[in-house]
Amino acid sequence: MDQIKIKTIIVDDEQPSREALATYVREYCPELKICATCDSANTAYEAILKHQPSLLFLDIEMPTKNGFDLLNMFKAPEFKVIFVTAYSDYAIKAFRFSAADYLLKPVKIDELIDAVRKIKEALGTRSAIAESHPTPLPEKQEVDAIDNLIISDLDGFTVIKLDDLILCQGEGYCTHFYISGKRKITSSRNLKYYEELLLPRQVVRVHHSWLVNLHHVTGITRQGEILLSDELRCPLGSSYKNRFFRLVGRYR
Repeated sequence: MDQIKIKTIIVDDEQPSREALATYVREYCPELKICATCDSANTAYEAILKHQPSLLFLDIEMPTKNGFDLLNMFKAPEFKVIFVTAYSDYAIKAFRFSAADYLLKPVKIDELIDAVRKIKEALGTRSAIAESHPTPLPEKQEVDAIDNLIISDLDGFTVIKLDDLILCQGEGYCTHFYISGKRKITSSRNLKYYEELLLPRQVVRVHHSWLVNLHHVTGITRQGEILLSDELRCPLGSSYKNRFFRLVGRYR
């Protein structure tokens, strides 16, 4: 059976970045068909009208008009968007534009393949590559089926709704839980114990001492702090940055 090709356009004002991404796509994502590569929002707009792509790889910082300006030129875009940028500051705004994914430069091959796999799933296409690169997290409907979390403490245990959990802080052999309504519970178990319970869900590690609930992320500062509900914040470790930006859009 012939494989369905997904019409794709690459938009980036830097020629080396365009060429590198195009090379990766041709070599590792054969299910995509590159219809055009564009160096500005204006040329991309014309190419989109001409080719009617299903997927756009879009840089954000570009002269004159940026990537968001390009998207605003369409009332109801019918194409999926994967942002490809050197700047992590735009992640939250990107997902408010319904981005399918967010890749930081330099693009990693495994992250590119995973992002394309998600596009294929969203468009209803299938391929052997999708079978060999399964989603690292369960689908959202599976996540939401787990409603409660039991927190052990010195007095016994407390049951909270998972959606009310904002973040967890590890401190020695204890874990502090910050819960909606500015509540705090300290558990007698360490962070590693809860990491094993929570990481397959919408709670992810962002620092060696912190886990956050992606449902409660509201932004990120230029200093690398994650902003959360109830005016809470926590640091984002450099080794966790790429994964955090890739996952935050799935649970917003």
